[in-house]
Amino acid sequence: MIENLIKKKPGESAIVTLTKKRLRLNLNMFGMFTGKLGSGKTYSGISFCQELDPEFDVEKQIVFSFKETMEVINTDWFKKKKIKVILWDEPQITISNRAWQSEMNRLVNYLISTFRHQNIVLILCAPYKDFLDSQTMKLLLWEFSCTSIDRKKNQCIVYPKYLQYNPNKKKTYPHPLNVIVNNRTLVMPTWRVNKPSKETIEIYERKKTEFTDGLNKSIMDKLNDMDKKPEREDIRFKKPLTELQEKILECWKTGMIQKDIVQLLGKKQKIISESEKYMRHKGYSRGDYKNNP
Repeated sequence: MIENLIKKKPGESAIVTLTKKRLRLNLNMFGMFTGKLGSGKTYSGISFCQELDPEFDVEKQIVFSFKETMEVINTDWFKKKKIKVILWDEPQITISNRAWQSEMNRLVNYLISTFRHQNIVLILCAPYKDFLDSQTMKLLLWEFSCTSIDRKKNQCIVYPKYLQYNPNKKKTYPHPLNVIVNNRTLVMPTWRVNKPSKETIEIYERKKTEFTDGLNKSIMDKLNDMDKKPEREDIRFKKPLTELQEKILECWKTGMIQKDIVQLLGKKQKIISESEKYMRHKGYSRGDYKNNP
């Protein structure tokens, strides 16, 4: 099978025909719609999924995390579907290449490497494919680059590219889609994808809003945690004190000033001053106890 060659079927997108052929051959499909904000990548991905599977459930089969992806794959209703397709939007949130060694990335790669026998179609939607880690990108079969929108016809202009990875050269080579039409092989440089229905868009936008609201809350919680200063008395953040410094600390807790500490401990003022200086270097300050009785 030549991966980027397909015979044109009337009334059907060439990419859909190619995907169905892969499924008949007991192969999976792993593709990604890319493009900058507002390029129509997710709408195009949804339209592809709906054309591939007219029973595609926007509510259930669009996910925003790896956990959601696995939950769908493991449900009985999904396993029974003739065409099993999942659209994962914004995958870079959980599998960014900046954390490519994480357990999450290993799990994702395990899934993509082994789901062939399940005939699963996994479609990602993200701004750039290199948001993914290097191992995941090697497994990517197709990139559908969304460049512009024809607003008069409500169509997204997409450049389909078959990604051929050469392990010897450690490089990925993109190839255009070739379509056989009337016994002639033509290069298909662009693919015009229709905009989804208004009802479909409303369901997706609601799900996306729920996702972004949850993400924003998570970001805010992390920022608040970063703003929290460790308790002064938390020994995890301080170096241990000497015996003399421990005595000085106890004096601070009672509100004693340096002159009183010198008299009580019977030490020279220079020694107490030096000890207090090193205590400050260790994270202790007399000011933390100035309000104590």
